Amino acid sequence: MLSEFMNPQIATPTSYKTQSYDTEIAAELAQFAIWRSWTPLQRATRLNHNTLSARSTAWHIAQTTLATQSKTQQIHYFLRKVIDRTWIDRLQIQGEIKMTGAIEEALIVAEILESLGIPYLIGGSVASGIWGEMRYTQDIDLVADLQESQTELLLNAFSSRFYISEIAIREAIELGRSFNPIDNQTGWKIDIFILTQDPFKQSKFQRRQQISVDEMGHTLNFSSPEDTILQKLLWNRMSQNRSDRQWRDILGILKLQEPVLELDYLQQWANNLQLSEDLEQALIESRI
Repeated sequence: MLSEFMNPQIATPTSYKTQSYDTEIAAELAQFAIWRSWTPLQRATRLNHNTLSARSTAWHIAQTTLATQSKTQQIHYFLRKVIDRTWIDRLQIQGEIKMTGAIEEALIVAEILESLGIPYLIGGSVASGIWGEMRYTQDIDLVADLQESQTELLLNAFSSRFYISEIAIREAIELGRSFNPIDNQTGWKIDIFILTQDPFKQSKFQRRQQISVDEMGHTLNFSSPEDTILQKLLWNRMSQNRSDRQWRDILGILKLQEPVLELDYLQQWANNLQLSEDLEQALIESRI
Protein backbone atom coordinates (compact mmCIF):
# COMPACT_ATOMS: atom_id res chain seq x y z
CA MET A 1 0.00 0.00 0.00
CA LEU A 2 1.24 3.47 -0.91
CA SER A 3 -0.05 4.79 2.41
CA GLU A 4 2.61 2.92 4.39
CA PHE A 5 5.27 5.07 2.71
CA MET A 6 3.50 8.36 3.47
CA ASN A 7 4.65 10.35 6.50
CA PRO A 8 2.16 13.04 7.53
CA GLN A 9 4.71 14.48 9.99
CA ILE A 10 7.05 15.68 7.21
CA ALA A 11 7.11 19.46 7.02
CA THR A 12 7.18 21.01 3.58
CA PRO A 13 10.82 21.90 2.81
CA THR A 14 11.00 25.23 0.99
CA SER A 15 14.31 24.44 -0.74
CA TYR A 16 13.39 20.92 -1.87
CA LYS A 17 13.08 20.54 -5.63
CA THR A 18 10.89 17.81 -7.05
CA GLN A 19 11.98 15.79 -10.08
CA SER A 20 9.07 17.17 -12.08
CA TYR A 21 7.34 20.52 -11.70
CA ASP A 22 3.88 18.90 -11.60
CA THR A 23 4.70 16.48 -8.76
CA GLU A 24 3.74 17.30 -5.18
CA ILE A 25 6.49 16.92 -2.60
CA ALA A 26 4.54 14.42 -0.48
CA ALA A 27 3.86 12.25 -3.51
CA GLU A 28 7.51 12.32 -4.54
CA LEU A 29 8.69 11.41 -1.06
CA ALA A 30 6.35 8.43 -1.09
CA GLN A 31 7.60 7.39 -4.52
CA PHE A 32 11.24 7.56 -3.47
CA ALA A 33 10.45 5.56 -0.32
CA ILE A 34 9.07 2.80 -2.53
CA TRP A 35 12.12 2.90 -4.82
CA ARG A 36 14.41 2.82 -1.78
CA SER A 37 12.79 -0.43 -0.67
CA TRP A 38 13.85 -2.18 -3.88
CA THR A 39 17.02 -4.27 -4.02
CA PRO A 40 19.67 -3.48 -6.66
CA LEU A 41 18.52 -6.60 -8.53
CA GLN A 42 14.93 -5.33 -8.56
CA ARG A 43 16.09 -1.94 -9.79
CA ALA A 44 18.20 -3.46 -12.56
CA THR A 45 15.29 -5.64 -13.63
CA ARG A 46 12.93 -2.66 -13.70
CA LEU A 47 15.45 -0.51 -15.59
CA ASN A 48 15.86 -3.21 -18.21
CA HIS A 49 12.09 -3.59 -18.52
CA ASN A 50 11.56 0.17 -18.89
CA THR A 51 14.17 0.61 -21.61
CA LEU A 52 13.04 -2.52 -23.43
CA SER A 53 9.44 -1.33 -23.30
CA ALA A 54 10.38 2.09 -24.70
CA ARG A 55 12.27 0.59 -27.62
CA SER A 56 9.54 -1.99 -28.29
CA THR A 57 6.98 0.81 -28.40
CA ALA A 58 9.13 2.75 -30.86
CA TRP A 59 9.40 -0.35 -33.05
CA HIS A 60 5.63 -0.92 -32.92
CA ILE A 61 5.05 2.70 -33.98
CA ALA A 62 7.50 2.27 -36.86
CA GLN A 63 5.69 -0.86 -38.06
CA THR A 64 2.28 0.77 -37.73
CA THR A 65 3.22 4.09 -39.31
CA LEU A 66 4.99 2.45 -42.25
CA ALA A 67 2.78 -0.63 -42.49
CA THR A 68 2.90 -0.64 -46.30
CA GLN A 69 6.62 0.10 -46.50
CA SER A 70 9.57 -2.29 -46.55
CA LYS A 71 11.17 -3.75 -43.44
CA THR A 72 14.27 -1.69 -44.17
CA GLN A 73 12.25 1.54 -44.14
CA GLN A 74 10.58 0.53 -40.89
CA ILE A 75 13.95 -0.17 -39.30
CA HIS A 76 15.31 3.21 -40.39
CA TYR A 77 12.21 4.91 -38.96
CA PHE A 78 12.76 3.08 -35.66
CA LEU A 79 16.45 3.98 -35.58
CA ARG A 80 15.66 7.68 -36.02
CA LYS A 81 13.70 7.44 -32.76
CA VAL A 82 16.35 5.67 -30.69
CA ILE A 83 19.73 6.85 -31.96
CA ASP A 84 21.28 10.07 -33.23
CA ARG A 85 20.80 10.29 -37.00
CA THR A 86 24.51 10.78 -37.63
CA TRP A 87 25.10 7.13 -36.70
CA ILE A 88 22.31 5.45 -38.67
CA ASP A 89 24.16 5.10 -41.97
CA ARG A 90 26.96 3.20 -40.23
CA LEU A 91 24.66 0.37 -39.15
CA GLN A 92 24.33 -2.82 -41.14
CA ILE A 93 21.15 -4.36 -39.77
CA GLN A 94 20.08 -7.41 -41.75
CA GLY A 95 16.52 -8.76 -41.58
CA GLU A 96 14.74 -8.42 -38.24
CA ILE A 97 15.87 -6.02 -35.55
CA LYS A 98 16.11 -7.39 -32.02
CA MET A 99 14.64 -5.67 -28.98
CA THR A 100 16.83 -5.55 -25.86
CA GLY A 101 16.79 -3.46 -22.72
CA ALA A 102 19.77 -1.48 -21.45
CA ILE A 103 20.86 -4.16 -18.99
CA GLU A 104 20.61 -6.95 -21.57
CA GLU A 105 22.70 -4.91 -23.99
CA ALA A 106 25.25 -4.03 -21.32
CA LEU A 107 25.64 -7.74 -20.55
CA ILE A 108 26.46 -8.42 -24.22
CA VAL A 109 29.22 -5.79 -24.17
CA ALA A 110 30.51 -6.78 -20.73
CA GLU A 111 30.83 -10.41 -21.81
CA ILE A 112 33.09 -9.36 -24.69
CA LEU A 113 35.25 -7.13 -22.49
CA GLU A 114 35.54 -9.76 -19.76
CA SER A 115 36.51 -12.44 -22.30
CA LEU A 116 39.45 -10.22 -23.28
CA GLY A 117 40.44 -9.43 -19.69
CA ILE A 118 39.47 -5.75 -20.04
CA PRO A 119 38.16 -4.25 -16.76
CA TYR A 120 35.21 -1.88 -17.14
CA LEU A 121 32.51 0.05 -15.36
CA ILE A 122 29.11 1.27 -16.49
CA GLY A 123 28.34 4.94 -15.90
CA GLY A 124 26.05 7.57 -17.34
CA SER A 125 22.28 7.27 -17.30
CA VAL A 126 22.32 3.50 -16.81
CA ALA A 127 24.28 3.92 -13.57
CA SER A 128 22.09 6.81 -12.44
CA GLY A 129 19.06 4.62 -13.19
CA ILE A 130 20.44 1.97 -10.85
CA TRP A 131 21.20 4.45 -8.06
CA GLY A 132 18.50 7.08 -8.61
CA GLU A 133 15.57 7.93 -10.86
CA MET A 134 15.24 5.79 -13.97
CA ARG A 135 14.84 7.32 -17.40
CA TYR A 136 15.26 6.24 -21.00
CA THR A 137 18.68 6.65 -22.59
CA GLN A 138 19.78 6.30 -26.21
CA ASP A 139 23.22 4.93 -25.39
CA ILE A 140 25.18 3.03 -22.77
CA ASP A 141 28.30 4.65 -21.28
CA LEU A 142 31.23 2.52 -20.16
CA VAL A 143 34.77 3.19 -19.00
CA ALA A 144 37.29 0.52 -20.02
CA ASP A 145 40.90 -0.01 -18.99
CA LEU A 146 41.88 -0.76 -22.58
CA GLN A 147 45.52 -1.00 -23.66
CA GLU A 148 46.79 -0.35 -27.17
CA SER A 149 48.05 -3.94 -27.39
CA GLN A 150 44.44 -5.13 -27.05
CA THR A 151 43.11 -3.15 -30.01
CA GLU A 152 43.15 -5.98 -32.54
CA LEU A 153 41.58 -8.43 -30.10
CA LEU A 154 38.83 -5.95 -29.27
CA LEU A 155 38.20 -5.15 -32.92
CA ASN A 156 37.87 -8.82 -33.82
CA ALA A 157 35.61 -9.57 -30.86
CA PHE A 158 33.20 -6.73 -31.63
CA SER A 159 33.19 -6.77 -35.42
CA SER A 160 31.08 -9.91 -35.83
CA ARG A 161 28.09 -8.09 -34.33
CA PHE A 162 28.91 -4.39 -33.98
CA TYR A 163 29.83 -1.50 -36.20
CA ILE A 164 33.24 -0.49 -34.87
CA SER A 165 36.09 1.68 -36.17
CA GLU A 166 39.72 0.70 -35.65
CA ILE A 167 40.78 4.30 -36.26
CA ALA A 168 38.36 5.52 -33.59
CA ILE A 169 39.67 2.96 -31.09
CA ARG A 170 43.30 3.93 -31.63
CA GLU A 171 42.52 7.66 -31.44
CA ALA A 172 40.53 7.13 -28.24
CA ILE A 173 43.45 5.29 -26.62
CA GLU A 174 45.98 7.90 -27.77
CA LEU A 175 43.90 10.90 -26.70
CA GLY A 176 42.07 9.44 -23.70
CA ARG A 177 38.67 9.85 -25.32
CA SER A 178 35.88 7.50 -26.39
CA PHE A 179 34.85 5.31 -29.31
CA ASN A 180 31.38 4.14 -30.21
CA PRO A 181 30.47 0.58 -31.17
CA ILE A 182 26.89 0.18 -32.42
CA ASP A 183 25.03 -3.12 -32.23
CA ASN A 184 23.95 -4.15 -35.74
CA GLN A 185 21.29 -6.44 -34.28
CA THR A 186 19.62 -4.02 -31.87
CA GLY A 187 20.65 -0.47 -32.79
CA TRP A 188 22.08 0.29 -29.32
CA LYS A 189 25.05 2.68 -29.31
CA ILE A 190 27.79 2.02 -26.77
CA ASP A 191 30.08 4.87 -25.71
CA ILE A 192 33.33 3.36 -24.41
CA PHE A 193 35.59 5.88 -22.65
CA ILE A 194 39.25 5.03 -22.16
CA LEU A 195 40.47 4.97 -18.56
CA THR A 196 43.23 7.56 -18.12
CA GLN A 197 45.60 8.40 -15.26
CA ASP A 198 43.40 11.28 -14.13
CA PRO A 199 43.15 10.94 -10.30
CA PHE A 200 39.36 11.20 -10.16
CA LYS A 201 38.87 8.72 -12.99
CA GLN A 202 41.25 6.31 -11.28
CA SER A 203 39.40 6.68 -7.99
CA LYS A 204 36.05 6.17 -9.70
CA PHE A 205 37.31 3.05 -11.44
CA GLN A 206 38.75 1.54 -8.26
CA ARG A 207 35.44 2.10 -6.43
CA ARG A 208 33.22 0.45 -9.06
CA GLN A 209 30.54 -1.79 -7.61
CA GLN A 210 29.43 -5.19 -8.88
CA ILE A 211 25.74 -6.02 -8.60
CA SER A 212 23.51 -8.86 -9.77
CA VAL A 213 21.28 -7.72 -12.61
CA ASP A 214 19.08 -10.72 -13.39
CA GLU A 215 17.67 -13.88 -11.86
CA MET A 216 20.34 -15.99 -13.59
CA GLY A 217 23.05 -14.41 -11.44
CA HIS A 218 24.71 -12.29 -14.12
CA THR A 219 26.58 -9.30 -12.74
CA LEU A 220 27.72 -5.92 -14.04
CA ASN A 221 30.17 -3.35 -12.68
CA PHE A 222 28.75 0.12 -12.07
CA SER A 223 30.17 3.47 -11.11
CA SER A 224 29.35 4.04 -7.42
CA PRO A 225 26.53 6.42 -6.44
CA GLU A 226 29.03 9.03 -5.23
CA ASP A 227 31.17 8.88 -8.37
CA THR A 228 28.11 8.95 -10.62
CA ILE A 229 27.00 12.15 -8.89
CA LEU A 230 30.45 13.72 -9.29
CA GLN A 231 30.70 12.74 -12.95
CA LYS A 232 27.29 14.21 -13.68
CA LEU A 233 28.24 17.40 -11.85
CA LEU A 234 31.25 17.60 -14.18
CA TRP A 235 29.06 17.07 -17.25
CA ASN A 236 26.59 19.64 -15.97
CA ARG A 237 29.39 22.18 -15.56
CA MET A 238 30.61 21.43 -19.10
CA SER A 239 27.15 22.43 -20.32
CA GLN A 240 27.46 25.67 -18.31
CA ASN A 241 24.97 24.37 -15.73
CA ARG A 242 22.21 24.23 -18.32
CA SER A 243 21.58 20.49 -18.44
CA ASP A 244 18.24 19.89 -16.72
CA ARG A 245 18.61 16.20 -17.48
CA GLN A 246 21.97 15.88 -15.69
CA TRP A 247 20.74 17.92 -12.74
CA ARG A 248 17.63 15.77 -12.41
CA ASP A 249 19.81 12.64 -12.43
CA ILE A 250 22.01 14.14 -9.70
CA LEU A 251 19.05 14.99 -7.48
CA GLY A 252 17.54 11.56 -8.06
CA ILE A 253 20.65 9.77 -6.79
CA LEU A 254 21.01 12.09 -3.79
CA LYS A 255 17.38 11.60 -2.80
CA LEU A 256 17.43 7.83 -3.15
CA GLN A 257 20.90 7.13 -1.73
CA GLU A 258 21.21 9.82 0.97
CA PRO A 259 21.02 7.34 3.90
CA VAL A 260 24.09 5.44 2.63
CA LEU A 261 26.10 8.04 0.69
CA GLU A 262 29.73 8.62 1.68
CA LEU A 263 29.31 12.34 2.10
CA ASP A 264 32.93 12.96 3.14
CA TYR A 265 34.13 11.37 -0.11
CA LEU A 266 31.64 13.41 -2.12
CA GLN A 267 32.70 16.68 -0.52
CA GLN A 268 36.41 15.91 -0.78
CA TRP A 269 36.27 15.22 -4.50
CA ALA A 270 33.83 18.06 -5.13
CA ASN A 271 36.44 20.35 -3.59
CA ASN A 272 39.24 18.79 -5.66
CA LEU A 273 37.19 19.17 -8.84
CA GLN A 274 36.00 22.69 -7.95
CA LEU A 275 32.43 21.49 -7.73
CA SER A 276 31.73 22.34 -4.09
CA GLU A 277 29.16 25.04 -4.81
CA ASP A 278 27.33 22.83 -7.29
CA LEU A 279 27.27 19.90 -4.87
CA GLU A 280 26.04 22.10 -2.04
CA GLN A 281 23.20 23.39 -4.21
CA ALA A 282 22.26 19.83 -5.16
CA LEU A 283 22.26 18.80 -1.50
CA ILE A 284 20.02 21.74 -0.64
CA GLU A 285 17.53 20.86 -3.37
CA SER A 286 17.46 17.16 -2.51
CA ARG A 287 17.18 17.25 1.27
CA ILE A 288 14.16 17.36 3.51
